[in-house]
Amino acid sequence: MWHYACNIPQRFGLQIKAKSSEEHPLSHQRTLEKAVSYEGIGLHTGERIRMTLSPAPANRGVVFRRADLPGAPCIEATPGNVANTQYATTVAKNGAAVKTVEHLMSALAGMGVDNVLVDLTGPEVPIGDGSAAPFVELIRQAGLRRQFAPKTFLKVRQPIKVEVGTRSLYIVPSQRLRVIYTMCFDHPILGEQTCAMEVGRERYARDVAPSRTFGFLRDVEMLHRMGLAKGGSLENALIIGEEGALNGPLRFPDELVRHKILDLIGDLYLLGKPLVGTIVAQGAGHQLHLALVHRIQEQILSEPEPFSLSAAPVEQWVPPILPAARGLRAALL
Repeated sequence: MWHYACNIPQRFGLQIKAKSSEEHPLSHQRTLEKAVSYEGIGLHTGERIRMTLSPAPANRGVVFRRADLPGAPCIEATPGNVANTQYATTVAKNGAAVKTVEHLMSALAGMGVDNVLVDLTGPEVPIGDGSAAPFVELIRQAGLRRQFAPKTFLKVRQPIKVEVGTRSLYIVPSQRLRVIYTMCFDHPILGEQTCAMEVGRERYARDVAPSRTFGFLRDVEMLHRMGLAKGGSLENALIIGEEGALNGPLRFPDELVRHKILDLIGDLYLLGKPLVGTIVAQGAGHQLHLALVHRIQEQILSEPEPFSLSAAPVEQWVPPILPAARGLRAALL
């Protein structure tokens, strides 16, 4: 990502109203019905890359494959393969890397895709328009196929917190995924933004996925000196000048903080399973997102019997396998 957070005060008492129309948790794992492709520019590398999403077996998770490299090496989207969180999330394994995975990971999480193979002809996921909306549409084009394997959720049973200075990120128990995200921008117009919502598939596609990545005009030269944002443009990122967005209008009044929620959902999906809990973020970013991912992963690995009734901070919860009431393709519309 292209932005910084400033110090913000602790805020409490925000209420989130759950929508009665939101979906119940899916009981089966899902993969794609067919392969679909997308071609575009990498935000940081500037390379033109073709990406193909293909169905994958149950319990495989999200796997990236560098089709442009000898042997087409695979990189599993797991916490242990995270190599860098500077302005984007990079996964790497055995010398092969894929940059800027968070927007695609967010779309897969938001739309309920458990298993997918992601073939790339370059080192970065295409940026599209800077949001996850193109990937949501790609998933809709592919359709979803139910797999005869139970879907496992990570249900938080005790508060877990990570912090760096005045920036913090913590998760507390709840029955659904809820997010309260606050950012304070060092900018005369933007100031502080807070967004609170319960995130289901419909809400994600409508209110989170369209929010675009953003950067400040004052930081562009610095990013270029760092070898970053080589593919950045007014077509794939909001650029914020002293008077506001150079390429507005905004898709939402609080589009910037909504994009932070988009990134958070993508980074958390590196756990490989949907998370259930209420997340409160104060000036967080990729670094803190991944710190929470690693903390949760440590809790899971330290529990000797993951499916026991012990008081572990994170429970691996498998809902009952339910029969399908209608076609999955229709359920995506």
